[in-house]
Amino acid sequence: MNVILEVTVLLTLVLALSFLIERLMEILKAIYDLLDSRLDWYKFWTIRTYKVRDKLAHKLKIVEYVSEKNLASILNKFGEKLLNNTNEYSGTVPVLSGDLVRTVSVKSTSKIISLILGIGIAFWMNVDLLKIWQEASGDTSLWLNQITTPGLRIGISGVIIGLGSNPLHKFVTTIEKKSKKKREKQKNERG
Repeated sequence: MNVILEVTVLLTLVLALSFLIERLMEILKAIYDLLDSRLDWYKFWTIRTYKVRDKLAHKLKIVEYVSEKNLASILNKFGEKLLNNTNEYSGTVPVLSGDLVRTVSVKSTSKIISLILGIGIAFWMNVDLLKIWQEASGDTSLWLNQITTPGLRIGISGVIIGLGSNPLHKFVTTIEKKSKKKREKQKNERG
């Protein structure tokens, strides 16, 4: 019973840390959005958009290999997913916007910062989620269980923490399922 309590406390702590990182990133993004609106950083994003456009058009020569209509549909998908923009652009000329470039940059930077925070917290608190995974599954043939380097195991745990509460919840649910299968298998072998 002591082991179950320790695992539960560890997983609760990890989930709380993951929530903490998510909320911290939301606060930092809100501060960034405030500064962006007050200091007129849209000029920077407009210049950045022109650079991305030039790189796509000239340096990568992407327009030679992809039709303008296909390129426009790809940019529409980006706009739809990142900006929650549902109106379809029906023209044939692909359009990049400063909002799209800004959103991609802010989201990717935010994810990198949260991963770094997750890894830092995992090393600071010596969190090894793979150990729990290995104990729950009991299967040593999985590639995940073959990782024996403690630093790498803690680093992977930090990445899981930094990805956010949703991936962490899926990880915990998978651990629960593996543990349940292991208990059922042991029960069947005994009885």
